[in-house]
Amino acid sequence: MANSDLHILIVVDLYPAVSAAELRETLPHEREDRRTLLLTEFGAPRLAPPPDASPIDWPAVGRAVEKLVAEVHAIRGDRPTVLFIGGRGPLAVFVHLGYLLSKFGGRQVVINQPPGGGRWEHFPMEAAAGDGSPLLDVLAGLPAEEVPSSGRVGIYVDTAGRDTSRDVFRDFIKEEGDHVAGVVKLRSSAPLRVTPEHVPVLVLQLTQFFSQAPTRYPDRSGLSLFVGGPAQVAFAVGRAVNPTVVGKDIWLTEYRAPSYERVYSLPFNPRTEPEIPRGAEYVNARRDVLDAMAAAIDELKRHMKAEHLPADVLSASDRKKFIDRLARLERSTDSKKDSAFRLRVIEGHYALGEGIAEALRRSTVPEQQGFAKLLILHELLHDWQALRSTNYSAVGGAGFVLEQVDYAADAFAVRALMKMELDRGGDAARDEVRARLERWLDMVLRGIAAFDIMEQGATKMTRLGERRLRRYLMWHLQLARAATIREPSHVDEMLRPPLTVELAPLAGRLDTERYEKVVSRALPDTELFCAIGGHLVRQARRPGFDPGALVEAVRSYARELIQQAMVFLVDEHRGKLAPWIA
Repeated sequence: MANSDLHILIVVDLYPAVSAAELRETLPHEREDRRTLLLTEFGAPRLAPPPDASPIDWPAVGRAVEKLVAEVHAIRGDRPTVLFIGGRGPLAVFVHLGYLLSKFGGRQVVINQPPGGGRWEHFPMEAAAGDGSPLLDVLAGLPAEEVPSSGRVGIYVDTAGRDTSRDVFRDFIKEEGDHVAGVVKLRSSAPLRVTPEHVPVLVLQLTQFFSQAPTRYPDRSGLSLFVGGPAQVAFAVGRAVNPTVVGKDIWLTEYRAPSYERVYSLPFNPRTEPEIPRGAEYVNARRDVLDAMAAAIDELKRHMKAEHLPADVLSASDRKKFIDRLARLERSTDSKKDSAFRLRVIEGHYALGEGIAEALRRSTVPEQQGFAKLLILHELLHDWQALRSTNYSAVGGAGFVLEQVDYAADAFAVRALMKMELDRGGDAARDEVRARLERWLDMVLRGIAAFDIMEQGATKMTRLGERRLRRYLMWHLQLARAATIREPSHVDEMLRPPLTVELAPLAGRLDTERYEKVVSRALPDTELFCAIGGHLVRQARRPGFDPGALVEAVRSYARELIQQAMVFLVDEHRGKLAPWIA
């Protein structure tokens, strides 16, 4: 190493007892230009080491790795640079680092300790000049010819001599919602202590392996990596994964006894909201949406009375306070472009943001105005329920509680608006009670979808939380039930009792950022369950009704397919779901 080279030390300090000073002591000392970057300084959480099984905020870890490597490139510029990577953390972190640094032009050296402790050793990531005896001497599952399968390929690399059953990897891929194209294992036949002398052969072997194995599955949907061994092996695996050859959907995993856990995908793609278009026509259209919503809220303030609010939810005094708070609300001009909606009852103002305006831009003016009325009543009841912006994140961890609170607020808003319309419209409105209720329930569903469109786009929800799935199903069922009502009294009869709709069992994973289950796919034995007023409704798959298909229908906003299923359900279980039918 030339004395003029810049040295950058990357410290993976996620597990305890990692000393940056101790790692620096292993570096060549005749350097004036040296930088040290700690992964936790870029937002990575500190973790308890195995066997601790506490949930890990993997997205935060991934973001930190990406930020750190971006800083490495910024520091380096055009200077000759040597990277040193050391410390302790999940193997997935070292795979991710190797993946990002695979095209880095300078030398790369992993610093690690032997199993059980001892002095830190240097493992230069340099490939051998030619073919030698392979370090990993067992290759299993690699087809001799191309396999025409569109599923995911599991790749298992291990230096501990473990012959993990292929079914472990197959089951993991299926549970995560993909089909299995094949499983290829590259491992040592016996436990191997990987020394610095082994690394050149290992790097060459892994590079050759990852340039060949994925190409045997040309129609693959992606890879799932399972790595066992020390940090230098994990880093070498990451460096060997060439996105041009492998593709751009690589699942990282981490073994956390007794099973593997999905970490995130490479290339890393943190959850981001769709970009809001900035052209003049879009800006003007969003302004029109916000103006229409504000006008609807003003209209609501003029016509909503205390007697329109459900008396079984609010007392007489609370109904009066509710109307007073509604009347005092004024639109704030301080709308953040990335904010959907903000309500500060105590200060008497609300703000409508560009994000929600963009989501509603393609809807009709009546739809925009109906949504605004539902939204303001919903959020005002949340304030009465003591669910506010100051505590929403904390309450969000109590998923079932928040779900019930949300349902109560939705039902309250619909009941209040229906009562107001029926009172103001007289006999003509009462004759249209079914159509009016269907319109408001349709608005509820469009409102729920508006927030998902704002966050994930209008085509498909890549992330479908189980709680979100239940909310869609509940209101789709209510919309199907509304088609059976005949008189105004049926509105409260339908909306007052608590309702839950659920699909189970479902494959999924834990989102450790929001601490909720994210649905991957339905299973062959998935059924629909409904609890209505303390009664159970259960519907398994049968001709004309496929509960499992509802997962993808909700994910892709396929309203007609969902409604067909719910109409079937109401017809089959009319005694519980439509008791007002004689």
